[in-house]
Amino acid sequence: MLATSSINTGSQPAVSPRPATPDRATGANPTSIDGIRAHADWLALAANGACLAFALALGVAYHNVYQAVVWGFPLFLVAALLTRVQAGQPLTMHLNAALLVGQAALHVHLGRGLIEYHFSFFMLLPIMLAYRDVRPLVTMGTGILIHHILFDWLQRAGFDCYVFRGPFAGWSAISLHAFYVLVEVGLLSVIARTLREHALAAEESAQLLAHLNTDQGVNLRARAQANELGELSAVGRMFNDYANHMSFVIAAFKMLRTDVRELADIARELGNGNQMHLEDSQQASRQLNAFVQQLSQQTRLAQSTAELSKKVTNDCFDLVNDLNQSFEQLQRMGAQAFECRQQLTQLLRQADEDSTGNTPVSPESLHVLRAGLDSVNERTQGFLVSMELLKSGLSAIENQAVSVDRATHQWVENGHHNQRQGWEVLGSLEQVQTRAERVFTTLNNTIETILRADDLMREMERRLAKFSV
Repeated sequence: MLATSSINTGSQPAVSPRPATPDRATGANPTSIDGIRAHADWLALAANGACLAFALALGVAYHNVYQAVVWGFPLFLVAALLTRVQAGQPLTMHLNAALLVGQAALHVHLGRGLIEYHFSFFMLLPIMLAYRDVRPLVTMGTGILIHHILFDWLQRAGFDCYVFRGPFAGWSAISLHAFYVLVEVGLLSVIARTLREHALAAEESAQLLAHLNTDQGVNLRARAQANELGELSAVGRMFNDYANHMSFVIAAFKMLRTDVRELADIARELGNGNQMHLEDSQQASRQLNAFVQQLSQQTRLAQSTAELSKKVTNDCFDLVNDLNQSFEQLQRMGAQAFECRQQLTQLLRQADEDSTGNTPVSPESLHVLRAGLDSVNERTQGFLVSMELLKSGLSAIENQAVSVDRATHQWVENGHHNQRQGWEVLGSLEQVQTRAERVFTTLNNTIETILRADDLMREMERRLAKFSV
């Protein structure tokens, strides 16, 4: 016997099972034992109607329509009324089995005990398998034995009842028929028990699968319980394993959903900060690039200033050289003027000594010439002093121009150095920025993946919301 199991729904109210499609004839659920029994009652009624039709045919063939009608119709009407009112009840299947025995007995009686009409019993016995129960088989088998014993006694007593024809009758025939009936009832009982096990398994499966109704919600609180022998059916074990595994999966998913939700929030914050850092890095790169460009412009300005300073220094050198040459010429002119004065003084002295001589120039002219030479000499000396001062000033200017030139060259060299360092820093920053952009891109991809996982988790959460664990 199959170990059937009940359904324990725990503290969660059981989900209403989805009713199977009811049978059109019985209106009952065909997957339940009651539905199967009701369906079998209607099948037995159909067989009873077929037996009535065959009985009427036999009545016509054997000119005994009266008995076919008198006994056949009541048997069919009782079966119809009983099935219509009490279909699916245990008593109904026993009565239907007995009524079918009555129809088969009517066939044998109308056939005057012809042995071939006994096949009706063996033909009607398998119909009881529709009940998937041993009891209607036992009832029909018992009814067949009682019929054979009773009608054999009535036939031998001279009543108008027929069960056997020919010399083979009495207890020998009854015993042989009883043997075959018992064998067939035994075999059909084994088949009926197997069919009942299958029916119970199907009913249990329907009840368990009803808790997996995705439209009304999946109730994983339900568990198949062992029967009184402590046994679980294969379907019950499978359902319990599925429910336990799904409960574990859903519990793990809920934990994972919490972690993914927190990770998604962190990812959103990282995404916002990532964008800000990327913009700051790009802004810093632009500012450093502008600063290096300014350094380049200042370096070019320093180069122009250095060229101008160099030109000024060269001009100062040229001016100082010209001034030195003019100073030397003035010195030579002063020396020549001094020599002329000395010669003029000597001439005046000679003129004073020889006042009676004939001189080409008068003494007054010589005095005037000496006075002019003295004046020229004094002016030359004054000009030489001024030239000395100018030379000193030009030397100072030259020294300043040289200092400015050196400072300007140093400025240019520092500008080039700073520009090179700026380009190196800019190159390094661009490399860092490129790596940072790669990191930011990878981080963005990771964030997008996490957000997609969060969306997927939301969808799974929406679907798993139907599961009650």
